[in-house]
Amino acid sequence: MDGTLLHKSIGIIGGGITGLIVGIFLAKEGHKVSIYEKNALLSETSSKTTKLLHGGLRYLESFHFNEVKNGLNDRSWWLENFPKHTNKLKISIPFRNIFSFMLLKSFLGIKLYEFLAGPKNLDTSKISKLLNNEFSLKNEYKTFLSFYDGSMDDNSLGKELINLAKDLNIRLYENNEVINFDTNGAIDGSKFDKIILAVGPWSNILLEQNNIKSKKDIDYIKGSHLIINRKLESGLMFSSICRSRYIFALPYKGNTLLGTTEEKVTHPEFIEISKHEIDYLIDSYNQILKKPISISEIISSYSGIRPLIKSNDNFHKSSRDFFIQKDNSLLTIFGGKWTTSPSIARKIVTMIENAEVS
Repeated sequence: MDGTLLHKSIGIIGGGITGLIVGIFLAKEGHKVSIYEKNALLSETSSKTTKLLHGGLRYLESFHFNEVKNGLNDRSWWLENFPKHTNKLKISIPFRNIFSFMLLKSFLGIKLYEFLAGPKNLDTSKISKLLNNEFSLKNEYKTFLSFYDGSMDDNSLGKELINLAKDLNIRLYENNEVINFDTNGAIDGSKFDKIILAVGPWSNILLEQNNIKSKKDIDYIKGSHLIINRKLESGLMFSSICRSRYIFALPYKGNTLLGTTEEKVTHPEFIEISKHEIDYLIDSYNQILKKPISISEIISSYSGIRPLIKSNDNFHKSSRDFFIQKDNSLLTIFGGKWTTSPSIARKIVTMIENAEVS
């Protein structure tokens, strides 16, 4: 490889998980990296997830096979590289009847999920009938389809990633909002060989503010979660009251994490959970529980925006895949999620070191 392509100065706008992982990958290749974040690192969208590391089982229904396979490969990367902050998690789907069509459909989907994971599959799924219902579900739910995915403690994992960035001599500029940048490598008066815009749902907004045309549109999809004062040993995945998507109930620091919703909003700022979302999550969980949850059992809640690349389909079926727009020295990242940030980083490294952008 031509040595003149190496050791570039890289300015990254956005200190969420994507910007941080891209910066770490680039710094390991010898590039000089600076990251600008308008608030604290990993404090915005990246801290508002369901805490899963996964390929996206539900995206198989929309035939996004490559996206799911990439996610499963990245799931393995996280579990192998950060074992102190990640775990294999058993997730069970309850059914009333072992002979139901939905059980058969789910079983085949999970087997495909495991096939796509290949040798990186975490464990074998199975159908079981529990005599002792560990989830305290209604008596008619005695058949369970169980599979395995990854989970994380994003707080401790985030701290390790920030320390790793510091060890790699990445310059971290927190509470430093970038106002002006261009396609020639300038960020608020500082000059870089390459700029990477990694601001999640704010991509279109920042491009427009700096008179740069966007090749992709973003759907702002709010996802809200509840922390419930109940304990779980493993995870649950079940149909919501609207039957159009699934909800997770997951063990979380001695309590239960319940999520997520999926509501389209007009802007990524000032996002909070609504009463409608609270009712939706609680009512969905209560439809399978023997002892219903009351509002008083809610410990806390949080909401974040998923930056889905807009498609012609219903946004509920939109992909979590990513796209990288090239404008001279500027690379803009659209889409993606926590799990697949290593795939985004590998792509960025390849584009820069192979001089695919001028």
